[in-house]
Amino acid sequence: MPVWRRYLVKDSSGRLVELPSRQYDRADDGTAPIPDYAGRCVELVSAVLVGKQGGTPTVTEVAFTKLYFDQSGYVDAAKRERMIRLMLESCADRRCRKAVKRPGCTNCTALEERADAARSELMRDFEWAPAPAEVSAALFVLKPSSGARPLH
Repeated sequence: MPVWRRYLVKDSSGRLVELPSRQYDRADDGTAPIPDYAGRCVELVSAVLVGKQGGTPTVTEVAFTKLYFDQSGYVDAAKRERMIRLMLESCADRRCRKAVKRPGCTNCTALEERADAARSELMRDFEWAPAPAEVSAALFVLKPSSGARPLH
């Protein structure tokens, strides 16, 4: 079953425009920059689509995030690493509670505080909380008849 990704970026006018996945991948792996995004933080919609050969694809996941580009137009590796670190820290308290299963555990309390701080930082720096109209616009653009194609 084919699975593919689509990316949309909010442009300066507020419209969502397609960011081809190959172009994104090249900027992410350091092989080709996107000069228009150099030194910028953009609001990104990333979607995963799944479909059967010849069938209508289904949008299975949609995420709204902020994506940072370095001065050359590559995805900022340091910002990405920071985001991943914060994501891991933000769920550390859940792992502790599952492993220890004791209310009042001081280690878990300290982890909860660090996890809360990480979640706050993650939301502040990397979360894009779109307005309902922006969510509707993204879903409209992502619907199968709007040009979704599997990667080969």
